[in-house]
Amino acid sequence: MLRCMRLSLGLLLVFNIGIQVQAAESGLDAVSQDAALVIRLKNPKATVGKVAELADQVVPGIGDQVRSQIDLLGNGISNPTMAGVDSENDWYIGMFTKKVEGASNDEPVFLFVIPATDLKAMKEGLGESFKFAEHGKLGVYTTDEATFKAASARIKGDGKSISTLIEKDSAAVFDAGDLSVFINVKQLLIDYKDELAEGKEKFKQQLENLPTPPAGGVNPAQVAEIANKVIQMLSEGLEDTESCTIGTVVSKEGLSFDDLVKVKKGSATEKLLNKSPASTLATFSTLPAGHLGYFGLSWDMADLMKMSQSMMAVGANSQNAEASKELKAAMEEAAKLKVTAMASAFGLGDPDTGAVRTVSITEVDNPQKMRDASQKMMKASEKVASQGVKQTFDLKKDAEKFGKNSADVVTVKMDMSEMPDPTAAQMSERVMAGLFGPDGMVTRVVYLKDRVVQTMGGGKQAMTDALAATEQGATGSSKSAYVQARGKLGAKANLVVLFDLPNTLAKILDLVVQAQVLPLPLDPNQVKGLQSSPSYIGLSAGVEPQGLRVKTLIPVEQMQGIAKIVMFFQQTLGGVGQ
Repeated sequence: MLRCMRLSLGLLLVFNIGIQVQAAESGLDAVSQDAALVIRLKNPKATVGKVAELADQVVPGIGDQVRSQIDLLGNGISNPTMAGVDSENDWYIGMFTKKVEGASNDEPVFLFVIPATDLKAMKEGLGESFKFAEHGKLGVYTTDEATFKAASARIKGDGKSISTLIEKDSAAVFDAGDLSVFINVKQLLIDYKDELAEGKEKFKQQLENLPTPPAGGVNPAQVAEIANKVIQMLSEGLEDTESCTIGTVVSKEGLSFDDLVKVKKGSATEKLLNKSPASTLATFSTLPAGHLGYFGLSWDMADLMKMSQSMMAVGANSQNAEASKELKAAMEEAAKLKVTAMASAFGLGDPDTGAVRTVSITEVDNPQKMRDASQKMMKASEKVASQGVKQTFDLKKDAEKFGKNSADVVTVKMDMSEMPDPTAAQMSERVMAGLFGPDGMVTRVVYLKDRVVQTMGGGKQAMTDALAATEQGATGSSKSAYVQARGKLGAKANLVVLFDLPNTLAKILDLVVQAQVLPLPLDPNQVKGLQSSPSYIGLSAGVEPQGLRVKTLIPVEQMQGIAKIVMFFQQTLGGVGQ
C-alpha cells in the first residue's frame, strides 16, 4: 500500500513538473524556424563570473576587471544601460537573413528575447526605434517591422519555433554551453541561393580562363578539373547539411567547444561519412612522449590516395614522360594498400643538426609493398626538376639495426644551383640546412609486421625512442601529457590534433636566438625560461549517426604560456604588441 502511495505521489509530481515546464515561457518560442541562427547566453552574470575566474588563472588580478565590464553586455542586446534586464536568466538572440520585400538593404535583422526584471523599464530603455512585445517575463524586440510581426505571431502560437529544428543531440550541445549557437544551415542555403550560385559560376569562369602556361608548366585544364571536383564535393556537402550547433563551456580548467554538424538522412554526404566510422585511434597513443604536436587520422584512405593521384597529374607537364609514367604506376600500387590509420608527432631540435623532428606510424596491411611503392616513387621523383630545384635520393636498405629490426635510411638533398636567382638559392640552402641539418633530409624507416615506423631528424635515438614507444603500446605512455590530453577529447574519433602552442613559440624563439638569424636583444637564458611543462590545445573530429562532431579544448596552461610570452616581450622590448 505504501509503495503504491509513493508511486502515485511520484507520478503526480512528474505530471505537475511537466505542466510547469510546458507553461513556462521559453526564449526560443519567439524565434521562428526561418531564422538563420539563434544565440543563447546562459545566465550572463554567472558566465561572466566563470570568465573572470579563468582570467584570474591566466593573469592574477585581471578577473575583477572582467567582472566590472558586465554592463558592456548591454551593447550586445541594444540596451546599453541594461534597463530592466535580468542578467541571471538566459538571453536569446535570433538572426534573420531572409530578404524582406521592400527592404532598403540585405543586412541581417536581429530579434532579441531577453528576460526582464522590469518590462516597462526595458521598453523605455530601448527607445522608439524598437518594436517591443511581452512574452511572460521576457522582452521581445527588434527594429524590423516584418520580423516583429512574425515574432508576435509566433508568441501567439502561429507557425513553428526554431526549437522544432533542434533535434536531441544538437539540443544537448546547445543546452550545455555557456554560450551556444544553433546555425540553421538549411535556411541559409535558401536565403543565399542566388549568391551561392553566382559565386560558383564566377569561380568556374575563372578556372576556364586560366592562362596557357609555358612549356613544361602546370596544365590549367587539369587544375580546373581537380578544382571543379573539389567545388562539387564541397557544394554537395553544404547542400546536404541541415544544421550546425556550437556550444562553448567556460571553467577554471580552460575553454571547451563542442560542434555538431547534422546532415540529411540518406544523403550522399551521410553515406560518405558512414564509410569511415570513428575509431579509438589506438596507434595515436603509441607515439613517443615529449613532442610539440601530435596528429592522428583514421579515414577511408582509398579516397585520399585517389586525390593524391589527381594532384600528381597536375604537374605532369613539368615532368618527362618516363617519370610521369613511373610515378603514376607507383601511386596506383600504393592505392591498392589498405591503410587503416596514421599517427605522427613533430618537435624541434637545434640549428646545428637540423630543427625538424618528426615521427610517424602508419597501419597498413602489407608494409613490404608500401616499401616497394615508396622506393619507386623516390626513383621517379629524381627525374623531376621544379623551378630549378632538383631532388636527389640516397637510399640505403637495411642500413641500421634496432634490436631485431632493420631500418632503411633515406637522405634527400636539394640541388638549387639552377635556380634563376642566385641570392634566393643561397637563402634557400641556408634555410634547408637549418631545418634538416648539413647532411640533408635524413629519414629512417622500419617496416614491421602490420605498420611502418618513420622518423626524420634526431639521429638513431629518435628511431630507438619511436620503436620503444610502439612496443610498449598505449599503456606505456598512459601518464604522458599528450595521452592525458587525448583522453579528454572522447573515446572515438577520425581525427585528433594536439598542439603545444606556447612551447612551440618558445622553442622557435630559442632557435632564432641560437642561430642569430635576427638581431633581437634577447638573453638566451631568459628565452629558455619561457618553456614550460607540456600541455596541449586539443581537437578531435568524429563521425556520428547522420553527422560529424568536433571537440576543441584550450586548457588554462596554454593560455598561461601565451600570457607569459606576451608579458616577456612587453617587458623586454618596451611594450611590443601593446
